Amino acid sequence: MLTAVLLLIGGAAVAQENVEPDRPDVTNGTHIVDIGLLQIEIGGLYTHATAGEHAAGTPMTARVGLTEWLEARIGTDGLLTQRTGSSSATGIGNLQVGAKLRIWAEPGGLPVLSILPAVNIPMASADKGLGSGAADYTLAALTGTDVGRHAHIDVNYGLGAIGVGENQPHFLQHLVSASASAAVSDNWNPYVEAFWFSREDVDGRAVVAVDAGAIYELGGRYALDGGVQFGMSSNAPAFAAFGGISIIVGDVLGGHGVHARQRQLARRRAAPPRR
Repeated sequence: MLTAVLLLIGGAAVAQENVEPDRPDVTNGTHIVDIGLLQIEIGGLYTHATAGEHAAGTPMTARVGLTEWLEARIGTDGLLTQRTGSSSATGIGNLQVGAKLRIWAEPGGLPVLSILPAVNIPMASADKGLGSGAADYTLAALTGTDVGRHAHIDVNYGLGAIGVGENQPHFLQHLVSASASAAVSDNWNPYVEAFWFSREDVDGRAVVAVDAGAIYELGGRYALDGGVQFGMSSNAPAFAAFGGISIIVGDVLGGHGVHARQRQLARRRAAPPRR
């Protein structure tokens, strides 16, 4: 898969802004992928819950800019492995389908408020304990702002109807997260994040965790990331480590995407400078 992506990149030379991945933290930014561009985000995740209990996954998301205010996305948990004591299970994860919509933006600038509705389609095996076997429906509000010349803060609030099992009622889940980052150089963007889930199981308690990491941009079209997460509540995983790569593949809408991006760039250049 990654080889095919790299081959596509080699044949795509298009005007664009720098890659801005939504991974690796929980918090999503308001940024929408430029019109016509396909962005692929691939990663690996290892979670250590308790002694003898750990899991791993290979999440991947594809994002494409359809208009100046709409981005479509599809993702997957990838290949999942889970081990508890002497038992283990391996299989494919769930599929996520969603869209990011710009609600409000500064004149000619980046979005200040976006929303992200998504559906988690049950593909993971409930018999193996890799999923619930029921769909999840979520809606998140995304906002963010620059702090000074080099720092940025993103904040998310989400609501979800989380499936428990086939033909079972869903339960309500709340999410609050905040991520602060700083551009310490032209390439390095370290960040710290804290997030809170009201519960992950129908009878569960709140989950609180913090994580920290960095994104390293390799030019305008590639970004590497990595970090670690620590649980702050009793039922949060004690430790997790993650890393990945984000790539702008190229223009998938042909000339329409190029022309639309040029008009978008002209409007941004004509807008008054941000203070």
